[in-house]
Amino acid sequence: MDIRVLKFGGTSLRSETTRKYVYKHILQEMKTHKLVVVVSAMGRFPDAYATDTLLSLGNDQLSKEERARLVSVGEQLSCLQVCSELLEMGVSAYSLSFQDSGIITDNHYDYAKVVKLDNSKIKAKLQEYDVVVVGGFIGIGYDKKVTTLGRGGSDYSAVLFAKMLNLKEVDIYTDVDGVYDHDPKLHEYAIKYDTISYDQMLNMKARVLHDRCVNFAKEEHIRIHLKGTFSQTKGTIVE
Repeated sequence: MDIRVLKFGGTSLRSETTRKYVYKHILQEMKTHKLVVVVSAMGRFPDAYATDTLLSLGNDQLSKEERARLVSVGEQLSCLQVCSELLEMGVSAYSLSFQDSGIITDNHYDYAKVVKLDNSKIKAKLQEYDVVVVGGFIGIGYDKKVTTLGRGGSDYSAVLFAKMLNLKEVDIYTDVDGVYDHDPKLHEYAIKYDTISYDQMLNMKARVLHDRCVNFAKEEHIRIHLKGTFSQTKGTIVE
């Protein structure tokens, strides 16, 4: 069974219009692979289900466990929304709950440490469905409660799923089409890298990829292909 992991960020998922681009990529990759689709919360503040919007609904008096439950709502809703729309398109899709995702962590709810990866549930669903949609950023603690992997943790989730399924590459889609030497939104002549090393990526301190994602990919020799959701260019390979 050939499997690919595709991760889509919040700006790619924020509206029905942007999600059409997401589904084009999914339908294309489905021609040759079963897919694990990792999704972030939809949009950015002040979009209704974005992480910062959800955080604004609570306050500092909530415990870390309560805040983890609050912010995890975004990824869980995104997972169900995407799965629902894929099903409407006739795609054989299933939304995997965080309890079944197989990312087992300690009980540091806001920046949990991954202690075990269990691929049994996700592999079973991949036998049954063509696309398994799962929320990024979320794990499950020793006490069976929701934990989170830190801001930007959906990138980290993507490489964790790749490791879980013995894959050596993961595709991460964002609103930029690769890694640049300067912010292309601010610098007209920014140069895009075709390839970049893990260490270069970490030293750039660019907010394109989560550091935990890059460090884990480096340790496990998982190639990251960073692509633009709204672009047909080949993106940047981090290896």
